Amino acid sequence: MKQTQRSGDNSTNYQAEVINTGISYRDAKDIATDVYRENIPKFTEIAREAALDRAMEFTDKLLGSIPQESLEALKDPDVQRALFFAQQEFACSGEEDLGDVLITLLVDRLASPQRDIRRLALNEALKTAPKLAANHFSALSALFLLTRTRLAVNSVAGLHEKLRSVLAPVVYDFKLSDADLAYLQYTGCLSIQITENSIGGIFLSTYQGIFTRGFTLEQVPDHLREGAAPILIPCIRDPSKLQLDAVSKEAVKDRLESHGLGELGAEISNLMDVGIMSAEEIEEEFSAVHPALRELSRIYHSTPMKSCQLTTVGTTLAHSNIRRVIGDAFDAGLEIWVN
Repeated sequence: MKQTQRSGDNSTNYQAEVINTGISYRDAKDIATDVYRENIPKFTEIAREAALDRAMEFTDKLLGSIPQESLEALKDPDVQRALFFAQQEFACSGEEDLGDVLITLLVDRLASPQRDIRRLALNEALKTAPKLAANHFSALSALFLLTRTRLAVNSVAGLHEKLRSVLAPVVYDFKLSDADLAYLQYTGCLSIQITENSIGGIFLSTYQGIFTRGFTLEQVPDHLREGAAPILIPCIRDPSKLQLDAVSKEAVKDRLESHGLGELGAEISNLMDVGIMSAEEIEEEFSAVHPALRELSRIYHSTPMKSCQLTTVGTTLAHSNIRRVIGDAFDAGLEIWVN
């Protein structure tokens, strides 16, 4: 139907349907409050008031964490369903740590408009989080940091500092049993494999350039010395010796390509294997960094944890819990691992 407008002199016409200033935080709070009030479970009067207070506390904290550009997503029915589920779970439990994990997951969910693996994983993680205890979150986070993450370090001191500031806090006062791991497998957070991985073996693969005692120039074959020279540095553990200037073999490959040393690359990369520490030595050093890491090492090697592999949901929950525990010290986006 054709629409016409008439106006008097010195007036301005607007068509209301094309004016869209987006959702304000006040609008967002109204939506979030209505979502809970219209779906609130039946409780006794006293319990209902307590649940409502918790739900509103959760909602206020959530809105304080959402950037303006994500508020529009609150109109999405799928988001509202996820929001109510989180509100309801916090209203029933009142557990602050769980509430913070749910908020972190919801913030990521609001920023995931496409129906892709990341959005699906976040939806499943929101359903799974209330089923887990604190030590379950710690186990998932420890596995994530040990097996799925390479910390940005290039020295022994740097690695130790990261272990103290990133890994130790998520496993502080950590306890875990075989039954806990079986339960985590049941909830779809991880799978228990036949193969085993030691912490020393993992670190040797991930940070090989940090766990080396180096080599002498005489140990470098004559035909490699000139080509390898640009990426040789004093050994970080023994300056009287040499090592390749890289933390991992993947990094060595990149360095060799940048110096145009492709032909000799394989042979030069083999120098990474000269002077490396044993897995047992690495585990001993790891355990000495912090008491929490000593206990983690004991639990890891005495339970099926050494055979566990995270699922996509487990990875998503671990990522959110780490951000909850250490905040800005871990700011890598979930899309690095779930994409």
